[in-house]
Amino acid sequence: MINSEKHIATFLIITFVMLAGFMLSGCGIFETRGAEEPGAGTGSGFQQPDRPELVISNMQSAVANLNTVNYIRSLNEESFEFTPASVALDNDPQLWQSWSTEDEETYFNNLRASAQNQSGHVLQLSNEQRTTLPDGGERITASYSLSVFHNRTSTSVPNVATGNFIMDLVQDESGLWSIASWTDNGSGSSFTWSDFKAVFYRD
Repeated sequence: MINSEKHIATFLIITFVMLAGFMLSGCGIFETRGAEEPGAGTGSGFQQPDRPELVISNMQSAVANLNTVNYIRSLNEESFEFTPASVALDNDPQLWQSWSTEDEETYFNNLRASAQNQSGHVLQLSNEQRTTLPDGGERITASYSLSVFHNRTSTSVPNVATGNFIMDLVQDESGLWSIASWTDNGSGSSFTWSDFKAVFYRD
């Protein structure tokens, strides 16, 4: 009788250990997590853009962290249109004829690769105004100052771009907002966001 009880106890212990090991391996607790490529993740402050103002916040966060994925997620890939500032358009009209989200990604990746610092990059906005459009979209206008510390200063590329933008945002079926139309405007001979895009698009 005693031997039978010992056998039962031993069986229960072995079964418990096997089940525990199976559960731990299934949960992947001891698996090594692959390193995330810098700038390629979707973290760094990204918020689900269920309100128009969160799209702007995500843009500011993407600039601060030079996060390409989050930057592109703020643009509507199906209907995105960009109108550059007049000086940038006059300097290279062909560049902008078919400008797309892919071109935005190229520019931003090159900008990120040229960054000198991991911090200090900032998109500051002022004079923000919001208007509801007849189709249910949202128009956001603002003055901006875009500061990025990069390694092109030796070629006379400023660290700061200034101007004004008009962004028309749309909401998809899931209730999330993105930028469908973006118009950039400069003031006089100021270096604009469009100029940043043109410079870094060419790598």
